[in-house]
Amino acid sequence: MNFRPVFFAAPHRLMFFAGALQALIGMLLWAVDLGARYAGLYAPTEWPVPSMWLHAALMIYGLFSFFIFGFLMTALPKWVAMGPLAQRQYVPAFFLLVAGWGLFYAGLFVAPVLIPAGLLVVAFGLAAGGWSLFSTVRSSMNDHKTHAWLVLSAIACGVLGVILFAIGLALAEPFWVQMAIEIGLWLFLVPVFLSVTHRMLPFFSGSVVRGYIEYRSMLPLAVILASCTLHALGSISGLDTWLWLPDLCGGVTALWLSWRWQIHKVFVSHLLAMHHVAGLWLGLALLLFAAQSAAAALGLATGWGGRAPLHALTVGYFGSILIGMATRVTLGHSGRLISSDVWAWRLFWAYQGVVLLRLFGEWFAEPGVTNLIWLSSLGWLAVFGMWSRVHLMMFLKPRPDGRPG
Repeated sequence: MNFRPVFFAAPHRLMFFAGALQALIGMLLWAVDLGARYAGLYAPTEWPVPSMWLHAALMIYGLFSFFIFGFLMTALPKWVAMGPLAQRQYVPAFFLLVAGWGLFYAGLFVAPVLIPAGLLVVAFGLAAGGWSLFSTVRSSMNDHKTHAWLVLSAIACGVLGVILFAIGLALAEPFWVQMAIEIGLWLFLVPVFLSVTHRMLPFFSGSVVRGYIEYRSMLPLAVILASCTLHALGSISGLDTWLWLPDLCGGVTALWLSWRWQIHKVFVSHLLAMHHVAGLWLGLALLLFAAQSAAAALGLATGWGGRAPLHALTVGYFGSILIGMATRVTLGHSGRLISSDVWAWRLFWAYQGVVLLRLFGEWFAEPGVTNLIWLSSLGWLAVFGMWSRVHLMMFLKPRPDGRPG
């Protein structure tokens, strides 16, 4: 079978395929690092730059970008009543992203100068993908473009963040790296995931749940995004003891929005429930950040909770949405029934255990093979390894219904 025309037939195929591999490769490198530092199994690996920086770059900009483009290049044209993207609009971005991360990996083992060079290529890939989406939105005559403009603005922040990351790594300057991390988390990933959820989840819920009343007010979205922007600016400016105010506001609003979206009614559909449950992690993460900041402001504890708030956001919120979103798009756009994948539901709840392991690892950090942080990395590999085993070949096979895409 000639895989090329099938693989390049739709943006989600190539982007999700690369994203799944990134989820495994990036975490495998991190698990190797944790196996030395936390489990004490062998001598620590000598990385060209601090391992925390490598981990942040791979997880914030390396893993999620592929899935974001796979989804947006499929769904966003429909949001603005435009036709599907042509191959010339998504294939270049794919090759640039793959080439950039290929250089990044090569830099880890061959020549460190390739690491920032690879990130600059990644920035071009993000910009190319963003430009294709921007051209589609700009050409549309549709009046409802707010969510589209929000995600495009977030992608622009992602481009800036990758460039700053490259500069920080090239100069070995922590300030630029920290700025890139804050931008990537709060001005790139949260706005994309939250805007997509706000745009799609009421519609998905209304199409499945009988008697569901859709709630689409833009006010909660604006409040949460404003809170995240203030968090990024405050963190970059060193105002950590004041972050509790926007974090508390954003966290309460996110949890209220989960209730307003009637999370208690959505378990009639597994894939729908995944998105709703993932939303709870955003609210909980923001409240954990608020508690951490408040503890420092009151002089009770500096750095309470360690990186638990961060991983409630990244592993809990981003990762949980990723499983639900990638599964829905993979099944729905490969000619398969969305309700046909019982594996995803089981993996989703197994993944929630991985999230809890990672969070509890901040409070129960005993060294050795039972270290929870190290075990959580193995749990991630197990979950995404099984997800890839079930779904990866779907990107290489024609649709069973014979339709294009």
